[in-house]
Amino acid sequence: MERTAADAFRGLVHGDEIVVEAGVQGASGVAAAARLVLTPETARRLAVQLSEALARFAPEALAADAPARGVTPLNAPPDPAAGRAALTLRLVAALGAPRAHERSFRLAPGVLQANRFLLSLNPGEIPGDGRARVLEVCDRLGMPAELRRQAQERFGDAGCVHFGFEEGGSGMLSKLYLERAPGAEEKRRARESGEPLLLHLAFKWTPEGTGVVSRYHLFPGLSAAAVEERLARIYGGDGIAPSLDIARAVLRLAAPRAPEGVLQYLEVSEEGTARRSFDLNLYDADLQVKDVQSPLFAMRDRFGVRPGHFQALYDQVRDSRLGHLAGGVHRDGAEFFNVYYGVGGYPRVVAGLA
Repeated sequence: MERTAADAFRGLVHGDEIVVEAGVQGASGVAAAARLVLTPETARRLAVQLSEALARFAPEALAADAPARGVTPLNAPPDPAAGRAALTLRLVAALGAPRAHERSFRLAPGVLQANRFLLSLNPGEIPGDGRARVLEVCDRLGMPAELRRQAQERFGDAGCVHFGFEEGGSGMLSKLYLERAPGAEEKRRARESGEPLLLHLAFKWTPEGTGVVSRYHLFPGLSAAAVEERLARIYGGDGIAPSLDIARAVLRLAAPRAPEGVLQYLEVSEEGTARRSFDLNLYDADLQVKDVQSPLFAMRDRFGVRPGHFQALYDQVRDSRLGHLAGGVHRDGAEFFNVYYGVGGYPRVVAGLA
């Protein structure tokens, strides 16, 4: 074997093999330096040899009072976020309707959040009273009374509903989106007038009972140039032009792969918050996540996310179908990007949600 120095490591299990990958962190990610494929017995012997080497060269790492690394207590308390995510999945599955499952990750200053998903279904395919059963799920998830009242009043407008969950630095968030299905004539009038259409009404709340309502407005039929103009308005005047360049780079990769005016562009607002953001539906461009690697690495660097941390996620999702790019300024005033991926064969009308 060649002598190689590495400062990043990852362990994987493939069937009956244990894989240890070593690499070197750099500005563009982790460059692989070595890959060992071991049987369990060989891995055990390697672990023994490494322990002996540590005892010789770094005995403090094996001291009784040394900080434990990678050790999970036998009676570890349950993870609240994992429990709430699992509850959401179970409750939506119990509705008994076909559903799509879309994953996403968020990048923000110093933050990479990957525990985020959306479950999308047609309320008309829910057995029984679709509205009552959807609201029952919301009740089980602790939806605040005022948000529930609004959702009940507006449910009749929904051609599609989406349940969402995310775990972030400020805690957990449950979500219900009611998506309209505007007709061709309504879209035509909107294009001619330049006025957007309300596409999604989104209700978002924490387990503690605080909530917010987001409104997603569709600008139908925009050309790529017109989308760039809208993006410039989102980012204008706040000294965050680097993020505008990143959003433009993704758009310029996607636009040539879809007919003009097909990529759906939305803008998001929330009364009483600093939210000012966009969502660009990229499914019709038929891209994979790896096709926008360069802009993704630019996001990583823009927000100071540790390269090895990002690389571990990127390697898992790089071959997934790219869905949406959302970005701008979030309700807390911080800049962000959300990247959605993984839904195959779902109708284009399902626009990105953040």
